[in-house]
Amino acid sequence: MSAPQTTIDRLIGRARQLYSLPAVAMQVLELTNNPRIDAAALKACIENDPALTTRLLKVVNSSLFGFSRQVGDLNQALALLGTKPLKLLVLGFSLPPRLFAGLAAEVLGRYWRRTLTKAVAARRIGQGLVPGGGDPFIAALLQDVGVLLLIQELGEPYVLLLERTDFGGRELLAMENASMGFDHRVLSARLLESWGLPEALVDAVERRADEEALAGLEPSQRTVVATLYLAELAAQVLVDRRDAALRELLAAGERLCGLDRDRLAAVVEGLSEQVAQLAEALAVQLAAENDYRDVLVTAHARLAETAAAAAAELAAAVRPEVDPAACDEEHDLAAELELLSSAVTRLTMVREEDLGAPPDGEGVAGVAAKPTPPVLSTAADQSPLAAAPLLACPGGGHNQTRMVLSPADVFSSSTVASPSGTAIEADPGLVERLAAAVHAARQSRCPLSLLLAELDEIEQIVLHRGVEWLALPVRFLEATCRRLDHSPAVCLPYGEAGFAVILVDCERQLAVGLGNQVVESFHRLQGRQAGTRPLLRVSVGAASVALPPKNFPAADLLNAAARCLYGSHASGGGVVKSIEIY
Repeated sequence: MSAPQTTIDRLIGRARQLYSLPAVAMQVLELTNNPRIDAAALKACIENDPALTTRLLKVVNSSLFGFSRQVGDLNQALALLGTKPLKLLVLGFSLPPRLFAGLAAEVLGRYWRRTLTKAVAARRIGQGLVPGGGDPFIAALLQDVGVLLLIQELGEPYVLLLERTDFGGRELLAMENASMGFDHRVLSARLLESWGLPEALVDAVERRADEEALAGLEPSQRTVVATLYLAELAAQVLVDRRDAALRELLAAGERLCGLDRDRLAAVVEGLSEQVAQLAEALAVQLAAENDYRDVLVTAHARLAETAAAAAAELAAAVRPEVDPAACDEEHDLAAELELLSSAVTRLTMVREEDLGAPPDGEGVAGVAAKPTPPVLSTAADQSPLAAAPLLACPGGGHNQTRMVLSPADVFSSSTVASPSGTAIEADPGLVERLAAAVHAARQSRCPLSLLLAELDEIEQIVLHRGVEWLALPVRFLEATCRRLDHSPAVCLPYGEAGFAVILVDCERQLAVGLGNQVVESFHRLQGRQAGTRPLLRVSVGAASVALPPKNFPAADLLNAAARCLYGSHASGGGVVKSIEIY
């Protein structure tokens, strides 16, 4: 069993004992598991919890559902909603109180602001797409419940990560994977599964909410996941203030469900009011926030400014000067990632007999005093991360002998150069994604670039430090690649300790600049002094095509980038080599 899976199992084991569903929710699950649901018994069960009944009626009567007449009791709610939507609402509104115990008001307020915004956006987007609109609404409401569990079990190291990433978005998922080997949505799904929630709901919560994940889904699954994806982008724009997400939302909304600018305006219209109504029904306090319409107007203005400034930015120097503040930020990030990894390690090492519930009145469970943040250093006695996932090596382990090829070697369409020059079979997933990107770039008549980034001298690192030690810098490299400020972008594993980044609408000069950002991140990470050779270096190969011609083979771009990556390694590493294909 892999270390991340062990950690997830340990977290879920603790959750079963410490954070069980309330009795009414458990009875609702039992009643609705029967193929022939007894509506009268379901109503009687819910009425045993007056507070829950009040919450349900408040939400059903809010503008979120928009019924033409007032719903006075649960009989009417059952008649108007149907049994399944009512069941999902009950489960969605019945989270264990202990998950919220001891949390700082600001942390909880920011969690609820983002969660409820995403849920309401999913409801509004899903209307007309998903029958009843209930599944995306409840899935969005529960998708981030794993955040609460991680706050309770890991404490301050995880809260620091939340604050760094503004409590959400793809950056949080990337940082979680970099430090823990899994993200909170996987944990959310396992938690909902342990509570016995419907399989379809668990599946929707766990699936990655992006266009990559949509490609292989059945139409019935695709609609709910697409709605969650768009709702997540809406939350990134409106709550996280991530202006770049607006372009993604507009483009993806049009492609996936006809969500043009007018429809987006309709989604945002009244969103603040409905979020406030939902918060009142759940009796939760939200973090302060501006009106969403003002935020959207600002995001539109920023998007226009970005487009106008793009030409000037591309004409500027490709390699930016190193900002001392940025150096400090990268160093702090490394420390925080390893601090969180250490917290996960401590949790994994807890004995089974230590899983008992804390005494009543105790604060956050499992939170230790904050240790001095460790940093990624060159000390020979650097200890391995027990919770770090081992790296999968194609064709054997990390200590295998690799054949070095000349960049002049001829590669077949199914073979590319590995980061050290070894001929390896091309990852069919990468080739397929690259082929799709070629088609998209040709249709949009825009440039396409591919970055290949990999750690240098990984055999020496493994030989002297061990494969476990290598896991953290590899995860840091992945997080750095995923954080590159370009959209749309796709990041996939490449070779033994590297990643491929597909960049649509990205010409060569910009791609080289992004590659230099990856290289510089490792220099900053180690606080490199002038004239010294850093322990960890990353090499980058970049290949670009200004406009893919008809029948352009995706493998040509991959082969060109691989040869450039070989050239970067051969020149000593820590540089970007690039080529443009004509």
